[in-house]
Amino acid sequence: PYEIETLFTKKSREELEEFNSVCESVGWNYATKSYDLHVYFKKQGAEAMDIQTDEEEEFRTLEFIGKKRIRSYYVLIPFLLFFSWLGLGSLFTSISALKNGLIQIIVPLLPAGIILLIIHLFNIKRFLKINRKNIELGKSIEFSDSKFYITRTISAITSIILFLGIIHFLYVAIFLKNKFMLIGLIPSLIGIIGATIYRTYIKPAKITLKHKKIGFIVILVTSTVLSIVVFVGVILNIAIRDDNKNSQNIDGYKVLSINDFISDTLEEEGEIIEQASILIPKSYDYNSYSRGYGFIRTEYSKALTEEIASNLVDRYRRKAEKKLIRRNSGRLELYFEEGIFDDYLLRIGLTKEDLSNLQGKELKEAIKAANNMINEKSIVEDIGNLWSLDEGYFLNFRKDEIVLRNGKEVFYLEGLDFSDEEIIKIIKDKLNLY
Repeated sequence: PYEIETLFTKKSREELEEFNSVCESVGWNYATKSYDLHVYFKKQGAEAMDIQTDEEEEFRTLEFIGKKRIRSYYVLIPFLLFFSWLGLGSLFTSISALKNGLIQIIVPLLPAGIILLIIHLFNIKRFLKINRKNIELGKSIEFSDSKFYITRTISAITSIILFLGIIHFLYVAIFLKNKFMLIGLIPSLIGIIGATIYRTYIKPAKITLKHKKIGFIVILVTSTVLSIVVFVGVILNIAIRDDNKNSQNIDGYKVLSINDFISDTLEEEGEIIEQASILIPKSYDYNSYSRGYGFIRTEYSKALTEEIASNLVDRYRRKAEKKLIRRNSGRLELYFEEGIFDDYLLRIGLTKEDLSNLQGKELKEAIKAANNMINEKSIVEDIGNLWSLDEGYFLNFRKDEIVLRNGKEVFYLEGLDFSDEEIIKIIKDKLNLY
């Protein structure tokens, strides 16, 4: 290997061509470029002059490269461990992880990447340990003859998963027209452009190391700020544009519209956002909004099995519990500290008597007990069988949020009184819930 690039320096084309011609003249051929290295080879049995004749100097070069790789792995491994923990945790708890195929495809890459890095780390450290001793004893450098089957297998699997991830991304972004998938690429694209500018113009430049460091920091800060500004700008532009356009055609989609519940036909705003995943092949969200009439939200999912659909219902319930705790904890703290009881607490299902029974407890315990009381009164099963479906849970005290399961289909609905029998009949007819 021949080091061609560091963080702040890069060999010029002329320097690389000169080194390449020297290598070829003594029997070595250029094999490949691996980011910061040029790798050369000779055919088995062919005569070739050693490029580096000093064993100690050759080992110092290899040790320098190896230690640099080891330092990078010490950063990458904890980084991947953290994101593996987040990713695997979301697979078992998050609603979006069930619906988003990209998460389901990419998350298995993280443990594979960790295993690959640990194997590389072990091999490099072992190589350096053995050959450091060899050099001290005046022996030659020993290279591994291993075929690295485990590494090659994991690398092949990683490449396949990455390919599937790209295919899925393009499918959702182009065929399902999910523009938010494309928006997510903006920071990455700006980062790649910034890195390319740095590598192309600043690294090879004949300037001092101090100026190169300044250039690196300037491009890093500029790329970060530009990514945030452009990302936020695009989101705001989409929001403004969506506010000024009519709703798309929702025929063929199992969603609710404000026009389903009024006699006149209104101009409404809304857009279908579709997703696809391995566990839930079909899902989409829709917000129907009209000024003066409020909004109705529909989240539709068709799972691979009824067990997955039931698990999704449980996730909606857990999400509702956390949402209620976040929303109500501040008001509860205000009551327990200052004794202020208002209509808000009545609307979420609490009475003065409920709270007075908790007065003797510590603040955190009292708030926790009150939140448990709210959740018990708010997140309730459709015991009266108003909906006559496999599963049904009201998700707040006002009963204007509900999650329903009909076989493999799951509906999350928000914005109406879902305990009203007339509204239930309209919804069941519209969504074919029989």
